[in-house]
Amino acid sequence: MKKEDPSVSSKSRIVQTFTVAGLSLFQDEFYENIVVHFDLKGAPPRVSYFLDLLDIVARSGATGVLLEWEDMFPWTGQLAVAKSTDAYSLDEVILAEGYTHHCRALNLDVIPLVQTFGHLEWILKLEQFRKYRENDAYPQVICLGDEEAVAIVRDALKQVIDVHKEFGLNYFHIGADEAFEFGVCTKSQEWIASHGSGSSKQLLALNHLKNISQYVKQLTSGATVLAWHDMLKDFDTRVISQLELGNLIEPVIWDYSENIVTMPDSSFAQIANNFPVVWASSAFKGANFPSAKYIDIRHYETNNRAWIDTKIAQQEKFTKFHGIIITGWQRYDHMAAICEIWPMGTPSMVLNVQIAKMGASKDYHVARDRAARVLGCREFHVGGLDLISNRCTNYRTAQQTISYIETELEKNHHIMGWLSPYNMRYNYTQNWYVFTVERELSKLFFDNTVDEFIYLTISPTIDRLQKYLDEVKRLSALRVYPKRPFRI
Repeated sequence: MKKEDPSVSSKSRIVQTFTVAGLSLFQDEFYENIVVHFDLKGAPPRVSYFLDLLDIVARSGATGVLLEWEDMFPWTGQLAVAKSTDAYSLDEVILAEGYTHHCRALNLDVIPLVQTFGHLEWILKLEQFRKYRENDAYPQVICLGDEEAVAIVRDALKQVIDVHKEFGLNYFHIGADEAFEFGVCTKSQEWIASHGSGSSKQLLALNHLKNISQYVKQLTSGATVLAWHDMLKDFDTRVISQLELGNLIEPVIWDYSENIVTMPDSSFAQIANNFPVVWASSAFKGANFPSAKYIDIRHYETNNRAWIDTKIAQQEKFTKFHGIIITGWQRYDHMAAICEIWPMGTPSMVLNVQIAKMGASKDYHVARDRAARVLGCREFHVGGLDLISNRCTNYRTAQQTISYIETELEKNHHIMGWLSPYNMRYNYTQNWYVFTVERELSKLFFDNTVDEFIYLTISPTIDRLQKYLDEVKRLSALRVYPKRPFRI
């Protein structure tokens, strides 16, 4: 008998790790559905680490996951050129969803997310798709009036749905956020002109969202379509009503601030005019600062607590608050740098799932205690580096090593004063710190991600130390010194 390759079994297939049981597993809790977001356009985890993260998500008590595949999906046909060199294979994606042990043990539902309006940089950045941009200067939004451009989006939808649908799809997310410029390409202008004097850019965009939603429902046999709310809230409510989008889309209202500042009462009322069912969306990482290295858990805890109060205050406007999606962004967009990677963000995710589960009881000390137990910690502190126990080694290694290097740079009296006694020690240790982080992260992420992380986080500090060392060598060679005062 041929011996099974353990590397194959450990990698086998991400999507089938999820069960297709409905999301409504916590009917008596504050949120019917608690969904954790995986943003795979930055720092995508190796399959074995992905499966470990899913175990933690399930152990935390979440009911599902939102998978934003972007260029990590095993695209075929015309989209094959757009996939990442680290993209998961079809085997890794498909077989994981049918894996019986995980399917029964995790009991998580999966919601795929495919961008269909804005944030299509992963496609439009390429020369062969450049002609499909709304504005040639910005590879973000497709030319909505161009049938060939829309066909590319439909192709992406069909490929993802074909992989997921045999296991059941209750929900599908079409993105549709932050489309900053649309209706300006030639074919979009022609579409607007051909639809009479009452036509507009908004009609073009909303008609696109209607057609996309109907297409998704057709391919999925009626899955509920989700879309980010930020474009919808600024569109004419009369046009939304005319197109009956309230029967097709459930908006996901996202706000990652500590006081839900983008959504005053009037904005909720406007959305409620056309959309009877909505979702909330908070964050657990990647939404505080584009180049953030460390997790400000206090910020994310405050954001998720604010959503508790917001839901209580606003839910009567709607037939239903369907749940909350707790997002974990890895890049602000496809072109941005990575920020707040998973090993640092995992404690925040666990804590904020507990907050969502606690809901209106607002017993946040209990939420922290529960988060500590999930993580295997003695206690859970919000703030500082002494957050978790030795079972969270990767988190501690990455964050504390970077912090140590920075502290040495800023506070070591040899550096700040005479420098030279630091010379021998630094020359020996700088690579050790880099190799330590590199070794730990390589177990979790692809090499490209590790290189990017080190370049963005550790290398700038090492470069500063190297400048100090070069200056030490220069000063050490001096035998004659200038007379004071010095000319500046």
